[in-house]
This record gives sequence, structure tokens and C-alpha cells, in this order.
Amino acid sequence: MIAMNFSQKLVFAYTCIVVIPLFILVVTAMGLIRRSRVEELESNSEGLLQENYEQVQKNIETFTLFEQLVNSNGKLMLFFTIPERSDEDEIIDTMISETTMLERTIETVPNIYGLRVFSDNPVVPERWPIFMNSSRTKLASLNRWEFGYTADYLGNLGSLKYESVCSTRRLEKNHREIGYIQIAMKTSDFFPFLFKKISDFNDDFAFREVLNETTNRMELIPITNSLIESVHEPLSPKIMEGLYNDVYRRQAGKKKSSGRVILHDRGDVRYSSWVRVPDMNVILLHTCSSEEIQKELLLIQTGIISGLVITVFLLYFLVRYLTSRLMGRVYNLIDGMKEVQSGNLEAEVNVTGYDEVTQAQRTFNTMTEQLRNQIEEIKKEQNLIADTEMKAMQNQINAHFIYNALETIKMQAVIAGESDVEESINVLGKLMHYCLRWRVHTVTLEEEVDYIRAYVYLLNIRNDYMISLETEIQPDYKSVIIPKMSLQPLVENAFYYAIEPLGKDAVIRVYTEDSDVYGRIWICVRDFGKGISKEKQEELIKYLEDDSYEKDTAGSIGLKNIQQRLSMFCGKDYRIKIESAEGEGTLIKIPVPLQLRNSDKEVH
Repeated sequence: MIAMNFSQKLVFAYTCIVVIPLFILVVTAMGLIRRSRVEELESNSEGLLQENYEQVQKNIETFTLFEQLVNSNGKLMLFFTIPERSDEDEIIDTMISETTMLERTIETVPNIYGLRVFSDNPVVPERWPIFMNSSRTKLASLNRWEFGYTADYLGNLGSLKYESVCSTRRLEKNHREIGYIQIAMKTSDFFPFLFKKISDFNDDFAFREVLNETTNRMELIPITNSLIESVHEPLSPKIMEGLYNDVYRRQAGKKKSSGRVILHDRGDVRYSSWVRVPDMNVILLHTCSSEEIQKELLLIQTGIISGLVITVFLLYFLVRYLTSRLMGRVYNLIDGMKEVQSGNLEAEVNVTGYDEVTQAQRTFNTMTEQLRNQIEEIKKEQNLIADTEMKAMQNQINAHFIYNALETIKMQAVIAGESDVEESINVLGKLMHYCLRWRVHTVTLEEEVDYIRAYVYLLNIRNDYMISLETEIQPDYKSVIIPKMSLQPLVENAFYYAIEPLGKDAVIRVYTEDSDVYGRIWICVRDFGKGISKEKQEELIKYLEDDSYEKDTAGSIGLKNIQQRLSMFCGKDYRIKIESAEGEGTLIKIPVPLQLRNSDKEVH
């Protein structure tokens, strides 16, 4: 990755300040244009689909009118019911007159390809091509609507054998079936929109809804013939599946009559509208390809992006030129910083001008001067620290001398058979050994409790009353790490302020409480002395809330010291709690993190 200097970043930032809003504006404009064109496509699709739907409904109405025409002809229906009541001349006259009437009616509606009336009664004579006997073909096996139908039973009348949309319906007289009426229209007349193509981006389709009895699933079967297939390319399986999903699977139990759907197949995106023709169980579909929109948008995008790129380049070089004129003094300041980085603390820069850069130059010179002074101070402090550590080592040597002297006295007590003196010196030795490790700042809770036991043992030697130390430390908490000398000062305070004034047998309890939601446990030290007044408690709490450093001056470790070390070791959220009531004693609770165990941190 190529690193940019400050001026280049500045040029880049200024350029982006202009380019990004411009880019957002261009993207928004393109989105609006695209949305507008898509809405226009969808609107056109619905409009053309509505025209096709109205055309099909008009043809259905024509079929219905012809059926009503035949059904309402009482004379013909009576003749079909009881032709035996008519003599031969009457039969011939009836057939001629009815045939002539129907042929003239058909001539007024040229779209009707054929009208055929079938009689179930073999007595009724045939009058081709209008009247025939039902035995001519298997009429009962035909659906109400047949598509691509050819009347093969018409013999040599080839002009009436074109593929057609045919409707075959029963004729009834007084709830008695007497025959069939079959009305046919050429497929090209019934679905004229299937035989022409508006443009390369618009297509019309029609599908029959057929129930597959094997899968019990509706299927969409295209209404096609050779001419339709030459005009329209078939839809891909993926597009057909998308149409099927919209027509059926997204119904939530309801049968939709129409809808809009966006059909996808790789790069082919079609904005489509469909409508159901309920009388025929037919789905009409009109699709508008987005290819035309993509071409228009590509041209617009190319023009806009070209203009945007040219603008960005011109703006970049203009900002770069102006920035380089203004950055000379900044680079001068950077050179001074590099000298300081290399170790030359005597470096200074020339102060010029009266702006923010001037202030930065002055600040740099002041900073280098302060840095030189601080280095001198640090040298003095390091010498002082070294001297302090030497004195601490000397103090440790003196303490070791006392400890060794106690060991000698202990040996003398053993020789003299003074077991009590021996035990006392042992306990005192343990206490001193615990305190002598001045470089160790943390211990386990178990070690601190052992130290307290030794301390209470020595207290009981010097007093004529007994102090009982009760400890309830859960085994899992014994290895928890705590600041050294956290509990002994609390036991010492309990002795001097709660037990010694009464001068009688007493109990000090040290126990743990379970961890809280913050993952910490509470170590509790409780006495049963006179307690602390409410005013004194408030004073102590306020005193402990002050986080400013304060050195112990009384030669002992107090509550403030414990709080300071607790905050340093665990964090400022770990605060000592004091609970007390006059005449009932005092409870002091110290929080420590549970997750810090002896296995996690080495303790010497």
C-alpha cells in the first residue's frame, strides 16, 4: 500500500468532500430514472394485458350469445325433443329454415369459425355443416373448452379443420339432455395477441390451468401452435417457476385473480402482469423485458460517469496546486520533528506568519525546551529512587538481623523446655517473615487468613480475655489473589476500637460471600462491638471516596491505604463497603475479582 503524505491526504479529503455528494446525487438520480422507467414498463404491461383480457372476454361473451340463441329457440328445442311428431315435409322445412337462420347469424359474426348443433335423437336428420348427430364424434369426452381443436369428423370439409378454440356444451329441454352445441373460433381470432409481437421487449402468452392427477398439482400448459411458436420464444423453466410461485404458492390459501411479478432468469429480468380468465381456467401473461431499460440507463450512466471522472481530475489537480502553496511551512515544522526524533533536542524551527501554523511552530519550540528541562528532572528523580531503594535494602538487612535473633532465642527456649515461649516466638517469626517480603504486593486469600490467625494468637497472649477468630472461606475462594495486608488492618481496627474498650471475650468473623453479576466475591470482616455512629460512617465513606493519593503517617496501614491499593490492583470500581449499627458491631466488605487465581499469577 502506497503511503500518502499530509498534503496528499488533504487533497484527497477536499476532493472527496465534493465528489462524494456529487456521486450520491448521481446515484440517486439514476435510481429515480430507473424507478420511473420500471413504473412505466409495469403500467404499459398492465394496460396491454387489460386489452388482451377484454378481447378474450368479448369472445367468451360471443360464444355465450350463440349458446343462448340456440337454447332460446323453442321451436328447434321442441323439434330435437320429439321429432317423431313431425311429418317428413315438416322435418325438412324445419331443418332448412333453422340451418339458414344460423348460417345468416354466423355471417354477422365473422370471427365464429364454426357452429355445430348435435342431436342425441337419431330421427333428426343431419344438415351439414350445422346440424349433425351426436354419434359423429365423442362429444362427452370433450372439455367445456378445448384448445387447438380440429373437427376431424367433418370428412372432406378441410376449410373447417383449422386449429380452433372450441366450446362444447350440453343442450337441455325441461332438464332433459337432448344434444350438444359446439361453437368454434380460430385460435388466431380468439387469442389474436398470441400471433403478433409488439416489439423485441414485449411478449404475450396464454396458459391453460391443468390439474396433474398424479402429483395433484396445477400445471400451466402454454396455448401454442406452430405459428405462435415462430412468433414467441418459449419461456425458460426458471421464469415459468417464478410465474407459478406467484399464481399459486404465494396465495396463502386464496385464489388470486391477477398480479404483478418480476421474473428472473440469469440476466433476463421481466416485469410482468398476469390475469386469470375464470370461465376458461386460462392465465394471460404479458411480459416487458428490462433489456431496453438497461440499454438506456447504460447510455445515461456512461455520459454521467465520464463527466464525473473529468470533473474529479480537474478538481484534484486544482486542489493539489493550491494545497502545495499553503503547506510549505507545515513541511518545515515536520523537518524539525524529524530532527527531534533522530535525537537532536536542540532543534528549533523558524517562526513565520500569523496563523495556526505559526502557533504550531511556537508550540514546537516551547515543547523542545520543556523536554530538555524534563529530562534533567528525570535524571535527578532516578538518582533519588536509587538512593531510596538502597535504604530499603538496608532496612531489610536490619529486619533480617532481628528475625535471626528471634530464631536464636527460640532455640534457647527449646533447650530450656519453654514450649509456650517457643510457640510465641514461632508465631512472631511467621509474622515477621510475612512482612519481610517487601517486594511482594499480592498474596492468596488463604495466606492472608493464616497471617490473621497468627496475629490473633499473639493478641491472646498479651490479653487476659480470649478473642475467637471464626473463618468461613469457601475452598474455591482460598486461591483468590488479593493485595497483601488487606485483612490484618481490619482485624487490628476491630481489636482496638471494638474489643479492647470492652475488655472481655469477643468474636471476630472472617468469611466470604458468593460472587455477584460482575464476577467478584466479597471478603467480610465482622466484629460484634459497640459499632460506628451514622455520622462517623458517612465521614469514613466520604474519606474513602477521595481517590487522591495519601501517605500513611501514623506508621500503620489504614482503610485509605487498603482502598488505594485495592483500586490500583483491581480497578476504581472496587470500593470498600462499611455496614454498622451502634451496639451491634461493624461489618467491612472488600470486593476482589474471582477470576484472578493463584494458578493465574505467580506469588513469591
